[in-house]
Amino acid sequence: MDILGTLVCSIFSKIGDKLIDHGDRIVSGGLNIKSISDSLKRSLDSLTAKATDVDEQIKNSELSGKKKRKREVEDWLGQVKIIETELSALENEADSEGFVSRFLGSDRAPKLQERVDKLVEQSRHFGELVLDACDIRGEALLTTKLVGKAFEENVERIWKLLVTDKVPSIGIYGMGGVGKTTLTKHIHNRLLEELTQECVFWITVSQEFSITMLQDGIARAIKLDLSDERDEDKRAARLHKALLSLGMKFVLVLDDLWENDLWDDIILEKLGDPLRVEGCQLIITSRSSDVCRQMNCQELIQVEPLDMDGAWNLFCEIHGRQRQTTLNRQVEEIAKSMVKMCDGLPLGIITVAGSMRGVTAVHAWRDAKEELQESATGNDRMDVKVFKVLKYSFDQLDPNHRRQGNEDGYTKLQHCFLYCALYLEDYHIPREELVRRFITEELVDKRKRMKAQIDKGHTILDKLVNVCLLERSDYDDHDSVKMHDLVRSMALKITERKTMVKAGQYGLKEIPNEEVWTKDLEKVSLVSNGIERIPDCVSPNCPKLSTLLLCWNERLHYIADSFFSKMHGLRTLDLSYTKIKELPNYVSDLESLKALILRNCSSLVCTSNLEKLNELRELDLSFTPIREVPQGLEKLVNLEFLSLRNFYRSISIFPTDFLVHLRKLKCLYLPYVVEAPIVEIEMLKEMEEFEGRFKDVPDFDRFIQSQKSKGYAVSYRILVGEVYSTEDFERDMNFSSVVFSSTDFKTTREEREVVTLLASDTQKLTFHECEGLSKCLSDDFNIPSSLNFFEINRCHGIESILKDEQLIMFSSLRMLWISYCNKMKKLGLRGSGFPYLEVLWIIGCPDIEVIIQAVASENVDLPKLRSLEICDLPKLKYICEAKMMCGSIKKIELWGCPLLKKLPLHFPGELVDGQMNYSPPPALEEIVIMENEREWWESLEWDHPSHGNLLQPFLTFQESSP
Repeated sequence: MDILGTLVCSIFSKIGDKLIDHGDRIVSGGLNIKSISDSLKRSLDSLTAKATDVDEQIKNSELSGKKKRKREVEDWLGQVKIIETELSALENEADSEGFVSRFLGSDRAPKLQERVDKLVEQSRHFGELVLDACDIRGEALLTTKLVGKAFEENVERIWKLLVTDKVPSIGIYGMGGVGKTTLTKHIHNRLLEELTQECVFWITVSQEFSITMLQDGIARAIKLDLSDERDEDKRAARLHKALLSLGMKFVLVLDDLWENDLWDDIILEKLGDPLRVEGCQLIITSRSSDVCRQMNCQELIQVEPLDMDGAWNLFCEIHGRQRQTTLNRQVEEIAKSMVKMCDGLPLGIITVAGSMRGVTAVHAWRDAKEELQESATGNDRMDVKVFKVLKYSFDQLDPNHRRQGNEDGYTKLQHCFLYCALYLEDYHIPREELVRRFITEELVDKRKRMKAQIDKGHTILDKLVNVCLLERSDYDDHDSVKMHDLVRSMALKITERKTMVKAGQYGLKEIPNEEVWTKDLEKVSLVSNGIERIPDCVSPNCPKLSTLLLCWNERLHYIADSFFSKMHGLRTLDLSYTKIKELPNYVSDLESLKALILRNCSSLVCTSNLEKLNELRELDLSFTPIREVPQGLEKLVNLEFLSLRNFYRSISIFPTDFLVHLRKLKCLYLPYVVEAPIVEIEMLKEMEEFEGRFKDVPDFDRFIQSQKSKGYAVSYRILVGEVYSTEDFERDMNFSSVVFSSTDFKTTREEREVVTLLASDTQKLTFHECEGLSKCLSDDFNIPSSLNFFEINRCHGIESILKDEQLIMFSSLRMLWISYCNKMKKLGLRGSGFPYLEVLWIIGCPDIEVIIQAVASENVDLPKLRSLEICDLPKLKYICEAKMMCGSIKKIELWGCPLLKKLPLHFPGELVDGQMNYSPPPALEEIVIMENEREWWESLEWDHPSHGNLLQPFLTFQESSP
């Protein structure tokens, strides 16, 4: 957090100089500007000190690998980071004329101080910053069923070497696609299941790996942060120290290690020297036995191809997985001959079986067999046997086998598959992102509605997954897909003359030489490298180049104009996540350009005139500190996607009537700092997605009414009123959300003729410091049953959410947060209908007596509830009169409820020798009580005398804040 402190010092040093120079103006409009400045600086200094302490304590705790930061602390640090980003932009603005009065003399400074004070106050209630890292052991991996006697024997052999013989290092080798990874995944999962006191760390090694990449992979697995250190030797020393600190046995898996000159000079020492750590065992998988020997593996195991029986069983397992399929004798004979062509390679068998799902006609099977026989192609980078069957599956994507519809003869489905190879090896590609790219590249048939195109894109991905050319993955809570490295190699081989892919973790430091930029190139991906500048001397002659991906070159700060001078056919240019400060002027002359993606170019302050880019369909300037709307934007009449969302507060005013010209817009994302011009937005008749801020409820109502006439659902993410915090931004909007912030409903009530309508797919609804709401919220709004997140904060007029007679089911609700509503008396929540509720926080509402209404004789089922915070409710008598069945509950925070007599938890019990033996809720980790309320806790009533004692180990008594 040193950057935050530096920014604070710099900004207020500049402010101090300006106040000295203009001492006669330190009182403006009745405001003492110096007083405001001093107060804000004190708050920022407090936040800086607290953030520094928190960050240091967390890093020290996580170094052992046994602790992980709490989610609330992680979120808090994220909010501090946002403050830091805003201060960075503010520092640039501080040199401008009139900055002091614009910042300190307006409401900007008080609002910033309010957010800072809120963060400081929030930090006082953290308690412990970290929890036991129970998930550091690893998680079970998705894998396919083991087939074949040899596979089962290999599993048992490896298990014996690990568990019985305690062999330190094992090498598993075999040709590509033979099943090494699948075999090792079964070992990984069995270790987690049977050896509960050991950790298993799985690291996937890509072909373009580096020592730094491997170090980062191991560090992530053990929850170690190495981002602040670049020196490989120092990183290795920290890795070794962290591995020693684990204090438990662990197995480290390095999957798919390739032959590389690095192994001649650098061995395991660079990876933290894990074999010198007591209790460590190492498993390596590789296509080469030499790699295993170079890594000093004491036992080598070769994975052989399947025999015919095993191969046939695997084919039947994959082919009939989705439906019980019985092949007639003639088809079975053909199928077995196709399996034989796969030479016992599981990857090949899986792809062939997947491609033949649903095929029943004998002639189709005969034709498929012929295709497979003809698909054998030489390849210098991958096994011919594997390429043969993978290429066959690719060919099967053309149902007519005639290659119609495109200049190169490939179908759009095949092009979608080939596009996936532009990403990094072993990369988990978010589906939403990939579908958007398919649409940008015009690989999805044009449809009237954009959402119909998105649905078609997902159908394409489903098809590629179903034929086993892509794999499903769920990485970092994103629905994703990934390519097997051999499948990716096959795709790159198919396109090798037209595609250049050098995507890797900082492998390239310079742009490739001009001689490799051939005239036939159509797509180039240089994603995720360490390129810092593209000099004037580089001007590739690529007239056919249509797609250029330079994103995630996070050190790229300069691109010469000449670089684009011979790329007149360029249609997609992605420079996102680079450090360019300005857009090269020649980009303005790329008249064929259809997509310009500059997302998260955090140093970009200006763009060139865009008026010539008449073909542009997508312009993404999200999270860039540009100071004004790009010149010529109003001329882009074919634009369908425009994103100006940002948290830099750099754009504060829009040109009048510029949206009026963009009548084809389907997606419009505006920054919250600007009031959206409702009159212009009403004219966008084709819009399907919108994000922005309206000044008041009438504008919001006008927007809703204008969208109703379209005959299709419009997704939106809208802030009504004042900006009070930064939203969680997502690229795609699969649902609608609304935040009402400091909104005055009272003065607008007479203007509103009907209840404010929310979209039926609204999942997030927030009310923050709103005035004039009706006593019952449902009198002002329809409350959709689709709600996922529902928050009401500091809204002092509201007394209830629902009326007694209303039976709205919150069947989708995951989080309910009601805080500091001083007139709230009842929530109106029924005892049933919360199957997905995970978080229930009710805080600071002095009149609430009951949280969940239910009959005492019933049970209330809350199967997903993991966090319950019931605090500062002086009249609360019951959380719920019925017993709460919440087996997933992890944390309970309970204080300031003196009238509460029972905690209605369910304690599982079993009858043993005629007596009931009870146990605490199975997932429970912590119950937080204030230190001064011990006596109250001990006075609580329980259904059984043992219940209170069972909860004692989970109690944390916390000092109340001053």
